[in-house]
Amino acid sequence: MAERRLSGSAIREYSHGATVQENTAACAGERGMVKRSAAGDSAGSEIVAAAVDRGLGALDEWQAKALLAGYGITVPEGALAHNEDEAVDVARRLDGPVALKAIGSHIGHKTERGLVALDLRGDEAVRTAARLLLALTEGQGALLLVERMVGGSREFMIGMKRDPLFGPVVMFGIGGIFAEAHKDIALGVTPLEDRDIEGMLTGIRASALLGDFRGLPPVDRASLAGAIRALARVATDHPGVTEIDVNPLIVEGSTPVAADALVILDPAAEARSSAVSSTPRVTSSPDLTPLFAPRAVAVVGASDDPHKWGGSLLRNLIDGGFAGPIYPVNGRGGTVCGLPAFASVAELPEAPDLALIALGAAHVNAVVAQCGERGIPVAVVVAAGFAEAGEEGAAAEAELVRRARASGVTLIGPNCMGLLATHSRLHAVGFLELRPKPGALSIISQSGNIGVQLVTRAERRGIGIDKYVSVGNQASTSALDVLDALGDDPQTAAALVYLEGVGDGRRFIDVMRRITRKKPVVVLRGGLTEYGRRAAASHTGAMAGSADVFMAAARQTGCLVRTGPDESMDLALCLSALPMPKGRRVAVMTLGGGWGVLAADELARNDLELAALEPRVLADLDELLPDYWCRSNPVDLVTAIGPDVSNRALTVLAESEAVDAVVVLGVLRSPSTGWTSDDPESAGVPGGPGRGDFNAAEIAFLEHVTRLMASTGKPIINVPLRPLEAATFPGGARHDPVFLYSPVAAVRALAAMAWYGEYAAAAQAGAPTGTPVKEDPR
Repeated sequence: MAERRLSGSAIREYSHGATVQENTAACAGERGMVKRSAAGDSAGSEIVAAAVDRGLGALDEWQAKALLAGYGITVPEGALAHNEDEAVDVARRLDGPVALKAIGSHIGHKTERGLVALDLRGDEAVRTAARLLLALTEGQGALLLVERMVGGSREFMIGMKRDPLFGPVVMFGIGGIFAEAHKDIALGVTPLEDRDIEGMLTGIRASALLGDFRGLPPVDRASLAGAIRALARVATDHPGVTEIDVNPLIVEGSTPVAADALVILDPAAEARSSAVSSTPRVTSSPDLTPLFAPRAVAVVGASDDPHKWGGSLLRNLIDGGFAGPIYPVNGRGGTVCGLPAFASVAELPEAPDLALIALGAAHVNAVVAQCGERGIPVAVVVAAGFAEAGEEGAAAEAELVRRARASGVTLIGPNCMGLLATHSRLHAVGFLELRPKPGALSIISQSGNIGVQLVTRAERRGIGIDKYVSVGNQASTSALDVLDALGDDPQTAAALVYLEGVGDGRRFIDVMRRITRKKPVVVLRGGLTEYGRRAAASHTGAMAGSADVFMAAARQTGCLVRTGPDESMDLALCLSALPMPKGRRVAVMTLGGGWGVLAADELARNDLELAALEPRVLADLDELLPDYWCRSNPVDLVTAIGPDVSNRALTVLAESEAVDAVVVLGVLRSPSTGWTSDDPESAGVPGGPGRGDFNAAEIAFLEHVTRLMASTGKPIINVPLRPLEAATFPGGARHDPVFLYSPVAAVRALAAMAWYGEYAAAAQAGAPTGTPVKEDPR
C-alpha cells in the first residue's frame, strides 16, 4: 500500500469551503494514508485558529484529522462531499471500499445516531448511504466525509485531556466500541520522555497485541509512539485544545491509522496559557538549612504549662538536648522552664535561625512580621484556624503568607505539629515526646497526626530517623519544597512523604524527577478516593486531584506510592537500610515449606524470579542438608538445624552469581537458633546477655547477615518465625539487617526495590530510547 504526504497547502484545503475536486485533489493518487508534511504544524495552527475565531466548541472529524495529519499521525485518504453525486465521485477516486460519515461542527456521537456507513462498495451503495445520512441530518449543515475503508483487526485508542493540576495527560489503550468495557488504558503526564511512552505501551493488560499475534505482524511501535508524542505536542502548541479522542486507532498491517478523531476546543483558552502553566511556577525551594540545623531557637508563646503548645514545645527542646541557645518569648518576661524569657521578639539578644510560634491564629501575623524585622529566617506556625477552617480562615492564611514573604521569612505551616532533626538534637514537636534514634530515613507529612504516627512507629520498632517535618496547610512551604531541600542532604538516604493532595502537578513532577535520580521516595497517599478527598479538604484544605493521573505521574517520576502506614514504613525502611538489588532474581531460604510456597506465589505476582540454583550451589547445599531436601528454590532447610548450618546455607545463596536478593523465612525466633520461651535469658530480653531482643546465636546470625550484605552488595530480608517488635538489628553498619512480618511483605518490598533500582539506573544513564521500565508493583 502506498503512503501519501500532504503538503501544507493541501492540508489547508481540508475545509468546508473547498470544492469536491479540490478536496479530492488533496488526497488523489494511489490508495494510501495521509501523513505529516514539513508544513503540517503551521497548517494545523490555522485550522485551530479558524475554529476558535468562529467560537466552535469542537473540530469536526475532517478538521480534526487534518490537524492530526499535520502532526504526523496517519489518517485515511479521503475528501468531503456536499451531496450524493460528489460522494460517489470521491469514492470512485479512492478505488475501493469506503466509509461514509455525516459530519458538522454541531454533530456528535455519529455511531450512536446511525451517521456512519462502513464498507460501502460500488456507486449505488455509496449513493444510498449518502442519501440516508443527509436525510438524518437535514437542517444541521452536515457534509459527507468519504474515506478509504481502513482494514485491521486490532483496535487501540489514544487521547489527550487537560488535568487541572498536572496539565495535559495523554492516554493509550484498547479501543473500539468496547473500550469502556475493557477499561484497559495507560496514562502519561506531559512532558513525555521516551521511556514514559514505552511504559504506556507495555502498561496495558493487552500489550501482547502489539507484538506478533495470531499471524499478525508486530505493530510499528515507532509510529505508535510518534502518535502519542504528537498528541502531547498538539496540547503544548494549542492551549485551546482541551481534549482529543482518537478511537479507533486501527492497525492496518503494522501501521496505526486514526480511523476516527474528535478534538474539543475551549475558544477562551486559546488566547491565554492553560490554567496550569499560567500560574507562576515555583522552580526552586527556599533554603531550609536554618530549619534543619538551627544555631539558636526562639519559642514564641513559651509557657511553663506542658499542656499548652508553648510549654510542650519548649520542654521537648530542652529535654531533647538541643545544644544551642533556646529563647522563650512570653509577654510577661521573667523565666520560663528555668530559662530567661523575653517580652517580645524584638528584645531577643540575637536573631535565632528558627522561631517556633505557639500563639493563637489571631496573633500570628504580627509575630511573623516581627520575625522578619529581627532577621529570623524561618518560622514554624503550629496554630490551626486557617485555610482548613473555611473562607475566613483562608483569607487569614493568605494574609499570613503575604506578611511572611514581605518580611523575608520562610513559613512552615500553619496547622502543623512541628519538626525533628535528630542529628541536630532538635526535638520541636508539641505535646508528644518523640525520641527516635538517629538514622537515614526522613519523614515529611501534610497531616500532623499521620506524621506523628509514622515517627512513633519508627521509634517503637527501632527505625532510625534523620528528619521529620510536619508541613500542615503548606501555606508557603510545601512538602515538595522540604523534599527538594533534602535531595542533597547526605544524612537522608530515603524519604517517606504523606500527601493528601498536590497543589502544583508540574512542581511535583519536577521535584520527584530531580530527587528520585539520587535517592528513593515513598509516598503514602491519602485522598485518592472521593471519600478521602472530602476528608482531606475538611482538615487541610488539600486539593487531591485525579487519582489515575497522580499515579501516572508517580510512575513516570520514580516515586513509590503506598496507601497504608505499615507497608509504606516497611518499604521506606528497606530502601534506607538495605543495598539495592541489581536484578529480579531472588533466593528464598525457609525453615518450613508453607512459607516458601507463599513467597514463591508472591514472587510470581510481582514479576520477580525464583533464582535458578547453579550446580555449584546445589553441591554445596547437598553437603549441608539432609539427602531428602528439595534441591530447588525455595530452599527448605527441612529439619531443626543449628545456627551454623543457617549461616553456611545463607552464604552459599548470597554469594551465588545467579542471585540478586535473599529472603530468609523462619530462622530467627525458631528452635534452630536456640530460642525457647521458657528461658528469658537466652531469649535476650532487654538487659540480658543478648543484644536487644536477640540471643547469642541470633546475634551471630545477624552479624553474619550484615557482613554478607557488605561483601555482596545484595539485600537480605528476614522474616522471624514469631513476631518481633524491632524492625532492624542495630549492627552499626551501613546496611543493617531488616525484619518484616510476613513472606508477602518481604517479597513486595523487594519488588518495589527492584523497580526503583531499574528506574534510577535508567534515569542516571539518560534512559536510552525504548528502554522499558516495568510497572511499580502496587
